Amino acid sequence: MTKKKTAVEILDSNGDSNLKIQIPTVILKNWKYCLAGGIFTICLIFGLIVFAVTKSTSDHYEQELTKQIEALEEAKQNLALEEATNQLSAVQIQKSFESIDSALNQINAKMRKRGLKEFAPKLKNAGGPVEDEVNLNELSKYYEAKLKKLDKNLEGIPLGRPHNGGITSRFGYRRNPFTNRGIEMHSGIDIKGRTGEAIRATAAGKVVHAGYKGQYGKVVIVQHTNGWETRYAHLSSTNVRVGQKVDAGQQVGKLGSTGRSTGPHLHYELLSHGTKINPEKTLIF
Repeated sequence: MTKKKTAVEILDSNGDSNLKIQIPTVILKNWKYCLAGGIFTICLIFGLIVFAVTKSTSDHYEQELTKQIEALEEAKQNLALEEATNQLSAVQIQKSFESIDSALNQINAKMRKRGLKEFAPKLKNAGGPVEDEVNLNELSKYYEAKLKKLDKNLEGIPLGRPHNGGITSRFGYRRNPFTNRGIEMHSGIDIKGRTGEAIRATAAGKVVHAGYKGQYGKVVIVQHTNGWETRYAHLSSTNVRVGQKVDAGQQVGKLGSTGRSTGPHLHYELLSHGTKINPEKTLIF
């Protein structure tokens, strides 16, 4: 069946025919419906385009938002981990300080046993509330000050060996080394060695004598803090002068056999407030 068509002639401004076209009659009769359908189709296409663009934008923002949320979660986890690590470190540091405190108490006990003054005595006329929170900075300052004080105190206490030779005669009564008859009090210890070997101070202090002194021969006498005094006798020569300050381990003279001596050795004496005591107890601390 042949579809009916209607001719449509388009005229120019002078009324002359310019263009003729044939349009199916059914379209002309139903032009309203066709126009509405066209508009609907255009709106539908536009709507689909807007939806597609909106969905794409929404997906992009959703992805960005998800990334930000994940980044925040990661930062939160890192912060929690860092806080836990800091707490663990604080606990470990506190345990370390407690270990130091225990060591200091042991040192105090050893010093009391030797009749020495404690470097961290008990506080008198003191008190106040106890803080639960540990201030690591202040705790560090406390132990730093205590250890510096300990170092200073130990520097002035005669400890260790003035010479590494073996002991040939100990502190106390012994037979006369010259006649091998009778007994005599030996007020120090004799340490054997070779002439010219270095003799070193066992503590920091001030030289009060350096030279010849009777049966001691050439001797260096050093006064230390808290009433301590050390004497290094029978030296072949001295390396210090009266009034000079010496450090622990500093050479004060050279081993020899001057004075009342049967051969090269060091006669080492230790005095506490003028009383001669056995220096062998302080050779190893």
